[in-house]
Order: sequence, then structure tokens, then C-alpha cells
Amino acid sequence: MYMMWFDDNARKAAATKIEEAIAAYIRHFKTRPNVVLVNQLDQADVPGVQVRAEQYVRRDNFWVGWEEADARLIAAPGATTGTH
Repeated sequence: MYMMWFDDNARKAAATKIEEAIAAYIRHFKTRPNVVLVNQLDQADVPGVQVRAEQYVRRDNFWVGWEEADARLIAAPGATTGTH
């Protein structure tokens, strides 16, 4: 499950915005996320979470959530992944 966080305050560093988004996620879901999806321009290193740039994420938007292992990489032989 993901929670979207928006922060366009130009005075804050991207890492600070990500940390604040993580704190909001923890308050809401009572668990720590393991991934934050960001725009390439908002990429930052934040300990304890994978910060990954994705083309579809708009600037100043932070998608905070939990991801299981990538199913495409661990799909059983012969399983359909929905991609061609």
C-alpha cells in the first residue's frame, strides 16, 4: 500500500521531505515503509528505506509504501506476469 505525499517547499532538501513523508506514513499505518518512489530530481539517500526514481512520479510527489520482492523476478516458470 502506498501513501502519496506532496511537498513543494523549495527551502527543504529532498531528504527532509522524504523523512517527513516517512513519518506521516508511520503515523497513519503504524508501520515503517521500505520504499519511497520519487521523481529523478528528488532522488536522495535516506537510511533505512529504498528511494527509487520513477519516470511517472511528478516532481515534489513522494509515494511512500511497502513492496514485497519483485514478482516479475521470482515468478514461477510458466507463470504469466501480464507483460509481453
